[in-house]
Amino acid sequence: MIRSTYAAMLIGIITLGCDKNTVDNEYLAGLLEDAGCEVVALESLDESRAFDAVVLTTCGFILDAKQESLQKLVELAGRKREKGNPKRLYVTGCLSQRYAGDLAKEIAEVDGWAGVGRFEALAGMILKDLRANRPRPKAASIVKPVPAVEVYRFMRRRRLCDKPYSFLKIGDGCNHHCTFCSIPLMKGKYRSVDPDILLAEARSLLQGGVRELNLVAQDITGYGTDRWRDYRLPNLLRDLCALKGDFWIRCLYCYPGGITRRLIEVLAAEPKIVPYLDIPLQHLDPTMLSRMKRPYHGLNAERLVARLRDAIPGIALRTTMIVGFPGESCQAHNRMLEGIRRLSFDWLGVFQFSREEGAAAARFPRQVGKMTCEKRWHAVMQLQAEITAERNEERVGRRERVLIEEFDSVQGKWLGRSSREAPEVDGKVLIEAGPSLTPGQFADVVITGADVYEVFARAY
Repeated sequence: MIRSTYAAMLIGIITLGCDKNTVDNEYLAGLLEDAGCEVVALESLDESRAFDAVVLTTCGFILDAKQESLQKLVELAGRKREKGNPKRLYVTGCLSQRYAGDLAKEIAEVDGWAGVGRFEALAGMILKDLRANRPRPKAASIVKPVPAVEVYRFMRRRRLCDKPYSFLKIGDGCNHHCTFCSIPLMKGKYRSVDPDILLAEARSLLQGGVRELNLVAQDITGYGTDRWRDYRLPNLLRDLCALKGDFWIRCLYCYPGGITRRLIEVLAAEPKIVPYLDIPLQHLDPTMLSRMKRPYHGLNAERLVARLRDAIPGIALRTTMIVGFPGESCQAHNRMLEGIRRLSFDWLGVFQFSREEGAAAARFPRQVGKMTCEKRWHAVMQLQAEITAERNEERVGRRERVLIEEFDSVQGKWLGRSSREAPEVDGKVLIEAGPSLTPGQFADVVITGADVYEVFARAY
């Protein structure tokens, strides 16, 4: 039997980068576990155990992410070379997609390289090597670096965390041509996942204890545009809401141009969809948006935000901004700050412009200096901290529904999130300890206090 062949094999998976990498690694973990391997999620190598193989999933989005991936890779390669643990080392993800050929010449300890979306090919490579138990060949195996982000069939996901939320990747790749971004070079064209596959995956996750499905893609509003004439994100949302059970659905990465009247109507009408939207605007100066080649760069952000708040009272909004884009003047930066104050987003992330190889903006004139970028980054962060603190203070005294995640023994409080906080990027709700609370349950709480990013609550 296949299962007995790999029953003693221990494989560790380290995930760097975005939540789409998390989904891909859960596909990979499911394939390996179904073959009989023991699969464990790692943040770093656990030296107390001897690993037959470790898989490192890398990120290549911006310079800091690349450096983090390279540092982890060098660390793992050193452990393998010096201690023989892990016995085999495999690298996948965006950094591998772009640079596997070059990296393979420099880091000989890696047994196999795979690009994005190659979880089935990577699983096959690992299982073949483990079965043969042969010495590592002189040259590592490299899966052809052609982006492969399309999901063709249902695959059981072996979840790599025990939190009561999960990410549902409804598509991957990107058809936009933003001048600061290299993602299309690494992932290729946008590919939507068939709704039957997504519904089966959602049912499996819900049956496994998940209580929050977070829809992700490079742009979830593009769902269906590459494949069907009449089936789009609103259709998928209604079908997901029809699944049985008490659970939340959260929409992340909604490009502003794709937020249609029909989508807003569904968001407002379906109680399982939390009143929360992540809208990556990137800037609020028209000239900067045009230079960035943002889709629908002429769209009026203030009008869109007003429409959303009118249609969905109490909606929480998140966005992201880029400071230091080539040609960003003091006036353009100030327009960003003024717009942030007027729009008053609940949550906002900000990146310093990174000159990405292959991205058009890396070659633009009038590059902004590092010190100026840092100064502008701090200005946006300080302003948003003030706004978030104000928004959280407004919640004091309100009753909210919270998804309980875990107990923090240091603080002596339960940690959870309301509809207003997305996992891993927003704040938390800290709840006074109660014997009736358990991870994975929904609880009704009253907000008793607020900090900059967290609020405090009492269950009732």
